[in-house]
Amino acid sequence: MKNVLNVLRFEYKGFVSTKSFRVVSIIFIVAIILVTSIPQIAGMLQSVGVGSGGTKDKAALILSGDALTNEVYQKAFSPETLASDGSVEWVDLSNDPPSDQELSDAIAAGEYLFALRYSGGTAFDMFVAGNRFAATNAVSPVQDYITTVARDAQIAALPAAEQANVTNILSLKAEPNITNVGGNATNNFLAGYILIMFMMYTIVGYSNYVSSSVVTEKTSKAMELLITSVKPIHLMTGKVVGVGLAALTQVGMIIAAAAAGILINLQYWQKTNNTLLGIVQGGHMDASIGFIVLLFFLLGFFLYAFLIAAFASTITKPEEAATVTTLPLMLVMAALLFGFLTLFGVLGKTATAVISYIPFFTPINMIARYTLGDAGPLQLAIGAVIMVAAIIVVAILAAKIFRMGVMLYGVKATPKQIIKAIKNS
Repeated sequence: MKNVLNVLRFEYKGFVSTKSFRVVSIIFIVAIILVTSIPQIAGMLQSVGVGSGGTKDKAALILSGDALTNEVYQKAFSPETLASDGSVEWVDLSNDPPSDQELSDAIAAGEYLFALRYSGGTAFDMFVAGNRFAATNAVSPVQDYITTVARDAQIAALPAAEQANVTNILSLKAEPNITNVGGNATNNFLAGYILIMFMMYTIVGYSNYVSSSVVTEKTSKAMELLITSVKPIHLMTGKVVGVGLAALTQVGMIIAAAAAGILINLQYWQKTNNTLLGIVQGGHMDASIGFIVLLFFLLGFFLYAFLIAAFASTITKPEEAATVTTLPLMLVMAALLFGFLTLFGVLGKTATAVISYIPFFTPINMIARYTLGDAGPLQLAIGAVIMVAAIIVVAILAAKIFRMGVMLYGVKATPKQIIKAIKNS
């Protein structure tokens, strides 16, 4: 046990003391805080008029025909009514209407976000800055507004006795009473996507560090010195657990940063009903998600790390290191594929449940099920127990392969040798 702790301590210190560990940690923490704060920062900048040149975007308005003479149109496009639209600053060019080319040139130069030419009725012309989302997104609201105004003008032209009937008919609207079971599909998917991608990259990334450590020591002949004082099984266990604790440290910092970012901005999200609030609440998630992610990250890491450490011990050259991760990477990619199929609802509940209990697929797919609200505490506990059992089995088999692999120098282990090592150990 003492030897395991010594190797564990060495690997942990070696990992967390590297410059890359500190830099990556700082970058992730700052990036997460900034990403969660972007909506609030953008809102603050907008409130003080910071944006396109420190002022609102301008929209040109050119009215003619009935739009200038009809009372309904005059009211709808009066300076007071237009001023109530806080999205843009309207500039009325009706008295000196520019040509199409002049409008196009002004929009291309950034003078206007878009231009509206309108003479009444339902037809209208718009010139928009097609390379700006704000301009293209303005088409639908303008269309809806003109539809309403044109409808009001038509109603106003009817006899007084008919106006009330028509108004009442047009005001009819279906009033659904919706019971939303399972949360919002879009928010569930986004939350699940973020979490399973996080699981994939962290499990693969930290597991590969174990492979790199084993390969580096073996190819530098440092392994010869280590195995004279430390048993191979102790060496492998110490490496995997040491890197696992270092990974837990960094992942814990990242999750803590995400939690801090959410808490800092939660009140603003609630006031503005920001999209990020829906993502955070996807799948009926609560504060326990941090613990659940850490739990299944660690279980997934240990499962794949033991497997990769065993395979890494069988190679003889650093350039062969990529080959040892092929099988684990294929398993992770299969888990990711099943995770996406779960989020899209392609697979039935029975199929997704069965897949989520297959150890190599459990970390990613159980998180996917959890964000959809399909996995409760009992299902999570069963998945964790299955993972622990699988880790023990894989660790035992990996120890046998590792014991044989670290003694091979200049000779690449064959599948036959690996099978023989497993049988004879």
